Amino acid sequence: MQSNILAVIVTYNRLELLKENIQGLLNQTNNNFDILIIDNKSTDGTDKYLEQIKSDRISYIITDKNIGGAGGFNLGLRYAIENNYSYAWVMDDDTIPEENSLEKLLNAKEILKDEFSFLNSYVKWIDGSICKMNAPMVNRKLLTLQNYELLDKKMIILSSCSFVSCFINLTKVGKCGLPIKEFFIYYDDIEYTSRIGRVLPGYLVVDSVVVHKMKNNESTTVENLTNVDKINRLVYDYRNGYKFYREEGFIKTIKYNIKYFYHVFRVLFSKNGFKLKKIKSMTKGMCLGLFFNPKIEYVERKNKNV
Repeated sequence: MQSNILAVIVTYNRLELLKENIQGLLNQTNNNFDILIIDNKSTDGTDKYLEQIKSDRISYIITDKNIGGAGGFNLGLRYAIENNYSYAWVMDDDTIPEENSLEKLLNAKEILKDEFSFLNSYVKWIDGSICKMNAPMVNRKLLTLQNYELLDKKMIILSSCSFVSCFINLTKVGKCGLPIKEFFIYYDDIEYTSRIGRVLPGYLVVDSVVVHKMKNNESTTVENLTNVDKINRLVYDYRNGYKFYREEGFIKTIKYNIKYFYHVFRVLFSKNGFKLKKIKSMTKGMCLGLFFNPKIEYVERKNKNV
């Protein structure tokens, strides 16, 4: 019998981490959920591993090409909605949940009486420190006395979060559309959780803990980038960022432009190389962002009575 919760994992060429992620999911104290793995056409044997899995709870989709994290989460949430799941628990393949991560999210769900758009776990790095890359945005406008009292229940109201252990209430926000697949990478999670957060608040659940097994726990600044692949990705970063802040209004658009020039200044006066390549990628992203207007996709449940 199908559960009403679907865990969605997007993976690309990280088979050993994916195995650890799946084991962490199977070890949950609350195991009443299904698992969907979106494999972005990995080349490390992930496809063969998935074909060998024998579990009624685990299904997978192998894409025709690498559609990025954004495309993977778009596909996973489409599947969840079309197949009448009430909740989607989304994460990357290097997310390792603690045994009670889902149980704590479900406890928060009950406390909030299902009146939320998303719940975000507390994301730590492998040494137990907070994972700097996945720090969510607190919604200061909604920090009323009532919500402040939620601190006693180890919850904080948010405006957006990453897709590293994000529990989405599809019954409340399923009609808001899917993550924008054209983003490919960067800002797809921020844009999506900001969008659904306008319907109902989202919350950080402090005692639901996951470990994000990144290689390092540094929020790398653009001037310190030395990985050529990541420098090339700056096009997506600045294009998607500009698109997101254009939608947020004139003032935030101006602030993002100022941020761009500030980053150019820091690159020019840094001691690291690839200065021209970085500025070209950033500038290309900003220019593309002026006219980047992908459409939000909407999907209906197969059984509209569910």
